[in-house]
Amino acid sequence: MNSPRIFFVIVFVFLLQKQAWPQHAPVSEEQFKSYFQQHRDSLDQIEGIWNVNTVQEYYRYDTLYEVDKIPKSVKVAIIKKDNRYESFNLSGESYDVQFTSSEINGVYFYRNFFKETNEYSKANAVISKAGEMEYNYDFPDNYLQKKLGESYEEGTRVVNKTRWIKIFPDRKK
Repeated sequence: MNSPRIFFVIVFVFLLQKQAWPQHAPVSEEQFKSYFQQHRDSLDQIEGIWNVNTVQEYYRYDTLYEVDKIPKSVKVAIIKKDNRYESFNLSGESYDVQFTSSEINGVYFYRNFFKETNEYSKANAVISKAGEMEYNYDFPDNYLQKKLGESYEEGTRVVNKTRWIKIFPDRKK
């Protein structure tokens, strides 16, 4: 008697789960691409796969003493979860950057999480326009002290400059 009703409840719950953001984020580039293709008409402009290029500037107080251009870009997927956008490094390494919407279309707040010191960067606004984003942030002092160890000196500041270029899905025309 109850078995048909239970069957329909199970099917209904399964269909609801298929419509929502996946319980577990896709883990491969192909899975992200499939997700973005399936939801192409409902994606926010920040959602997709991006190439991220980084330049780090090293300062002692206000004097620039070294510029390190990271030669290899990183592929990162951004996908909406609840009221924020999570990022996932497609090489399998951690990429702890989170975006949230602002009141202005195309302008997002971001913050980086540094698990080594359990702290966030200060949030700033970033504009996503025509499939490109750029933002800068200073690494927190506690993080630098831990990463640089004995070579850390008082007044050391490292600025991370990032440039993001969207590569999937194609920009809407």
